[in-house]
Amino acid sequence: MQPLLVIGEDPSTQIARQSGTATLLGPEEISEIPTASGTYQDLFALTAGAYSGNPNIGTFSLRGISQDDLFGYFGTDSNPLISVLQDGAPLSPSTLRYLPPVLWDLESAEVLRGPQIASGPNAIAGALILESRAPQFSSQGKALAEVMEASGLRIGIAQDFTLLPEELALRASYLHHEADGYETNRFYNDDDFGSTQRDEITAKLRWHPGKNPDAAIDLTLVHDTASGNPIANSIQRPDGYLFDRETNLNTRPHYDIERLAMTLNASAKLANDLELKSSTSIQQLNIDFIFDLDLSGALDWFTVSSKDELRITENLILTEKQGDFQWLVGAYLESSEYDVEYHGIGLSPIPMGSHYNSQADETVEVAAIYGGYDWEFQDRIHLSGALRLNHEKRDLVANSVFASKTERTHDKTSETEVIPQVALTWKPDSDTAYGIQIARGYRSGGVAYTPTLGLTRPYEAEHAWETELFARRDISAAWHLSGAIFHSRIEDQQIPEHVVGGFPGIDTFIGNAASSKRFGAEVESSWRPTDGLSIRNSLAYTQTEFRELVLGGINRAGLPFPNAPEWTASLGINYQHPSRWFASTIFSLADSTYSYANQPESTALESRKLLSARIGYAWESSKIYLFGSNLLDDEYAVSRTDNGTIGLPIIGKAGPPRSFGIGFELTW
Repeated sequence: MQPLLVIGEDPSTQIARQSGTATLLGPEEISEIPTASGTYQDLFALTAGAYSGNPNIGTFSLRGISQDDLFGYFGTDSNPLISVLQDGAPLSPSTLRYLPPVLWDLESAEVLRGPQIASGPNAIAGALILESRAPQFSSQGKALAEVMEASGLRIGIAQDFTLLPEELALRASYLHHEADGYETNRFYNDDDFGSTQRDEITAKLRWHPGKNPDAAIDLTLVHDTASGNPIANSIQRPDGYLFDRETNLNTRPHYDIERLAMTLNASAKLANDLELKSSTSIQQLNIDFIFDLDLSGALDWFTVSSKDELRITENLILTEKQGDFQWLVGAYLESSEYDVEYHGIGLSPIPMGSHYNSQADETVEVAAIYGGYDWEFQDRIHLSGALRLNHEKRDLVANSVFASKTERTHDKTSETEVIPQVALTWKPDSDTAYGIQIARGYRSGGVAYTPTLGLTRPYEAEHAWETELFARRDISAAWHLSGAIFHSRIEDQQIPEHVVGGFPGIDTFIGNAASSKRFGAEVESSWRPTDGLSIRNSLAYTQTEFRELVLGGINRAGLPFPNAPEWTASLGINYQHPSRWFASTIFSLADSTYSYANQPESTALESRKLLSARIGYAWESSKIYLFGSNLLDDEYAVSRTDNGTIGLPIIGKAGPPRSFGIGFELTW
C-alpha cells in the first residue's frame, strides 16, 4: 500500500504545495473506501480536521473553516475560502453543492490545509485537488454496478483507447446515479420528494507530441447533468425531532443542473532541468430551480430561480526541481461571470404576497503572479517560502422589482495584495521532517447585494496569519506517522449585516466587523502490519472562537465557528485474505456543532458516529460485494435553518439513515 498521507509536504518534490499540511489519497486508498455518498465527501472520513455534509452553506470545512462561507448569505458564491480543483479546473461552491465530484474514476485526492498562495487560485484556508485517471496506451477498462436502498442505482463504465501507439490515447467514462431519497412530502403523499438523477460523461485525450514522453497535452471534456431535489429539507417537529424526514409543501422543489467543462493541461521538460506546465479551463454551469418559499402547503408562495456561471482560467508554472536551490514562478488569470435571478410570489403582504423579480450579475477578474523556492542552505536544513502578488476586480449590477418598487444599483471593487509565506524544515534523514511555517492568508473583498431591495455595497478583504509546527516520520516502510499544531488569527472577517427595511435573512449586506482565532492539533497515520492488512486513522482537535462578532444587535463574541466540531477522529481498516475474500470498514466521529451563527441554539447539530463497511469476494478481474453505510443508524442533521423571524418553521437536512446495497465491479 502506498503511504496514505503526507503532512509537512516535502517542498523539494512538490514546491507548489508548500503552504499548509497535506493528506494524499492515491488510487488504492480511494478504491478501499466503502460506498456511502460515492462523492468527494467520502474522502473526509479519512482526513484529520475535515467535516462534511451541509447542503446549504459549508459543504465541507477544514480546521473549522467552511469551504464557501462561514455565515451564508444570498449572493453569487464567487469568493470561497477553500479552493477545489478537478483536473486543474477550479470548481465553484455551486458546482460542489449540486454536482459534487464523484469517486468513480478518480486517480488521486490531495487535501491541503492553510493559506494557498503558491499555485493557481488564492485561498485563505486550504485546497482540495482532485485528479481523474489519465488515458493509458492500452485497451484497459472497467465497469461498475451498485444497487442500494431507496431505489439507489449507480452504473459506470470507462474504457481506454490507443489511437496512435505511444502518441495519442483516449479515455472515455460514463457514470449514472439515481436515488429516491429518504424524505416524504405529505401534501402530495410523495415518497420521492428527495429523488435525484445524474449522468456524467467524460472524455480525456492524451497526446505525446512526436512520441516524446517528456511532453504531454491532456484535453478533458465533461458533460454533467442532474435533476431532482438534492436539497430535500424536512420540517422539524415542535419537540425538535427532525428524523421523520417529512415536509408539507404545495410546490414541488425541482432542480435542473448542467455543467460543460473543457480543461487543457500541458507539460514539457525543458533544458537545464526546467519544466513548464500550463492549465487552461473553460466551464459553464447552469442551474434552474423552483422551491416553495413559505415552506408549507398553506400559502401559494414560490420562487423560480436560475444561477449561471461562466469561468475561464489559466495557470502557468515554470519550475526547476534539481539541486540545493529549487524554485518555481507562475501566473494565474481568471475571468468569470456569475448571474443569479429570483422571481415569484411571496414575502409581503401576508398572506397574498407580492410579485418580485431580483437579478444580480457579477464579473470577476483575477491576475496573479507568484513564486516559490526551497533552499537547502545547510546540510539537511531547508528554508522555503512563497510570495504572491494578487489583483482582483469585482463588478456587480443588481436590480429588483418588488410589488410596485423598482431599484437598480451598480458597485465595483479593485484590490491588489502581496501575500507572503515562509517555512524552515529540518530533515535529519530521508524518513523524517520537522518544521515551522508562517503564512499570510487573504480573502478578497467584493460587492454584496440585497435581493428584494436591489441595493449593492462593497466590502473589504479579510486577512489572517497562520503559524504551524509540523512533523513527519516514517517509522518503518509500513508505518507512516504525521502531525501538526497550528494557530491562526483572522481580522476584518466578512459577516452579513441586516439592511433596515429589507426582509430578514434575505436582505443582507456584508461588513468587515468580526475577528477570530483558531488553534488545534491533528495526527494521521497509516500502518500495514502484514500483507493484506492496512490500518489508517486520524485525530484532530480544533478550537475556534469569534473574538469580535455582533449579529442582529446581539454580541456573539466567544462563539465557536459554525460547521466546526471541536473533535474529529476516524479509523479505517482494509483486509484482503489470500482466499480472495476482502473487507473494509471506516468508523468516524465528530463533535456537535451548529449551522448559523445568528441562531446557534436553534440550529444545533448532533454529534456523529458513522460506521460504513464492505465485504466481498474478488476473482481475477471482477469482484462482488455487500456494503452498508451508517450501520449504527445514528440520527444526526447535516444542517438546520431557523425561519422563526419570518414566522416559518425550522427546517433541516437529516443525514441518511442506515442503508445496505450490493455491488459488482469488472476490469479488463
